[in-house]
Amino acid sequence: MSFVNSKTAKNFTKIFAFLLIATQAQAFEVDFSRRQVDFNKVKNEDRLPASIQEDQSVSILDKVFDSVEPTQDIVIMNTEKGFVPDTVRLKKGNNYRVHIVNVNNKEKNVSFILDAFSEHHNTVFGEQKTFNVSPKTDGIFSYQCPETAVQGKFIIYSDGASSGRKPASH
Repeated sequence: MSFVNSKTAKNFTKIFAFLLIATQAQAFEVDFSRRQVDFNKVKNEDRLPASIQEDQSVSILDKVFDSVEPTQDIVIMNTEKGFVPDTVRLKKGNNYRVHIVNVNNKEKNVSFILDAFSEHHNTVFGEQKTFNVSPKTDGIFSYQCPETAVQGKFIIYSDGASSGRKPASH
């Protein structure tokens, strides 16, 4: 038994010595011979891209961040006869908060799918689901409820595009 203990002790000593040698930290050398002695002073004007330097009337924040317009609320109800409203007109570039409400007594647990904006929601009877939309391109995008086979559409229009309606004063 003492043979096993002495052999185990020798193996343990070897392993410990190996770990001790392996874990010793290596010294790192840093070469400062290539460092620049005289640093050039950089002015803030030199850091700005040429397009921003030329147009000082536009704020730098406007170039970096999207404008935050007030959010308009849109309510879409899923009824037994379909979506109300079934057509929603949205202006490109504006921010919208869309509320989906299921008021369908027959189908109390249905889906709302708006693939173009990657919005997929489960709507339970009497509860609302809310998501934000900021349209970036013109077009007509459909939303649907696959369980009841009803659909509606978002019509996205530009500021300059005519929406087909004239002001009441004309």
